[in-house]
Amino acid sequence: MKSTCTEPSIHRSGPGLGSPIQVLLIEDDPDAAAYTSAQVSHSQDDIFRVEWKSNLLNAISRLGKPGVDVVLLDLGMPELEGYKTHLAITSVVGKTVPVVILTGDDSIASQAITKVQGASNYLIKQRTSPVELRRALYEAVVPVTTSKASSDGGSTIGETVSRLVTRMLRK
Repeated sequence: MKSTCTEPSIHRSGPGLGSPIQVLLIEDDPDAAAYTSAQVSHSQDDIFRVEWKSNLLNAISRLGKPGVDVVLLDLGMPELEGYKTHLAITSVVGKTVPVVILTGDDSIASQAITKVQGASNYLIKQRTSPVELRRALYEAVVPVTTSKASSDGGSTIGETVSRLVTRMLRK
């Protein structure tokens, strides 16, 4: 199947005002981190700069300092698993730094819970192209305009799932 995503270009406003988007990659597997970094940042002149942290403690410490525009998070970390990993990161950054999930966990529950918790996007490692990954990171930092469905009063699938999960969690 051919991807319909297009490659993002340098953003003219927002973080860095045309400077590279600073990505904090949180991934415990060094090989996966190297592969993901290569997918995100193609060259020195790229619009992305990737910094890697291999555990949550180091990542949380790094997030206490300025200079991260977006977090790219694997949910399968040794310290925590699944949505709890995302919750640990969002408890530090709140809504000030967007979080894009890139994980092998393709469960509907993890996807729904992390979206309700505020994840910008949820991508499956084995099913995501470099262009899709880069587009998700870019759109997390420089949001696209709302879709017609949202603007004309309709709801998106994500909004519907969020409402359903919220109801499930209240029970």
